[in-house]
Amino acid sequence: MLRTKRDLDALQRGGRTRHHRWCSVRSRANGLSRDRFAISTGRTIGSAVVRNRVRRRVREILRAWTHPDGGGWDILVICRPASAGAGYAELREGLVRLLDTSTARGSDRG
Repeated sequence: MLRTKRDLDALQRGGRTRHHRWCSVRSRANGLSRDRFAISTGRTIGSAVVRNRVRRRVREILRAWTHPDGGGWDILVICRPASAGAGYAELREGLVRLLDTSTARGSDRG
């Protein structure tokens, strides 16, 4: 998981962003052999119960996702208000598509 302000600031400065109806993904190469993730769910999504449900779904999707190129990315998933109404399968389809395109070889490496 991405936890430090320094890592998140570097991701904000040098990352690449992709958008979908339910979420946005900001990614940046980290020079490590593994991916690191952070999840953002703002209050516009809904109550604490709704935000926690969305976070649990996103965490499960991230656990099941295997990086096609072996990893090495810092990834911030920003959930949008529409994600609260999305089913698990819909959210998974959109998020996996974003992850695959934003971390493809040749997209903002370095």
